[in-house]
Amino acid sequence: MKIFAPILLLLCCIFPFKANAQQAFGEPLTVIQVPRLDLISLDNQGFIFAVDLEGNLYQYQVDQTTWINNFSPPRQARISSLEAFWTVNIFTFSVDLQEYRILDRFINPIAENRIPDHLISLAKVATLGNNNIIWVLDESDLSLKQFDYRRNRIIQHQPLNLILGESFLYVTDMREYGNLLFLTIEDEGIFIFDNQGNFIRKYPLLLTQKLSFWKNNLVFISNGELQLLDFQSGKNQSFPLPKEVQDMSVMIGPRTLVFYGKNQIRIYDLEKTLGLLEE
Repeated sequence: MKIFAPILLLLCCIFPFKANAQQAFGEPLTVIQVPRLDLISLDNQGFIFAVDLEGNLYQYQVDQTTWINNFSPPRQARISSLEAFWTVNIFTFSVDLQEYRILDRFINPIAENRIPDHLISLAKVATLGNNNIIWVLDESDLSLKQFDYRRNRIIQHQPLNLILGESFLYVTDMREYGNLLFLTIEDEGIFIFDNQGNFIRKYPLLLTQKLSFWKNNLVFISNGELQLLDFQSGKNQSFPLPKEVQDMSVMIGPRTLVFYGKNQIRIYDLEKTLGLLEE
């Protein structure tokens, strides 16, 4: 037995992350069961917002398994975008209904309306931006539009088919983050624009989840590992994950690491998980 002790010690030194991944994560703080769970989003106060396949919206605290607020829309349909990371508002968009909704922190509607079809023929993807605008991809002419929802007018129009001529432009997700606009184009990658819609760079990432960010990083799961890609420098870090979350989606909040899928949300303490793995 003494012969194998140095070998075991050497293996633990060579593969420290993989050996300690399960131990570093430990048990989740909370596991929330959400029937027919579709999307989640986190705000900067630590609350979790989730929508089901019918478009019902629920608000959770990280230490409770039952919702504290909920909202059911008058017309139910699947929600295409859910964003709660803005300081004041929550944004939802349904491509099926061609409707957007802006709610306060207690999920009371503030503004809700159909996308005006005389300005935007077919909104494929939409995301909330700064200064009362909504970024919209109009699939009818493959253009990126800034829609001022308070004044009900288009304030900027960028033809993506001219900017990205070789792309098929099958956009599946879009988010504004850090004064940049990120587009996920299926089978092509992540395309980054400035806040005027000018193309900056592309990362050939084939994401299977909604865009997620932490600090200057794109956050996603690939090959059973948590990936952090610095979208400014291109530097990538990866950390092994416990088996129970390897095929889920991931988000990082102010104090939590959150995985979702399989009709459940698994919440871990950020300092005790990602902090340990970075050591």
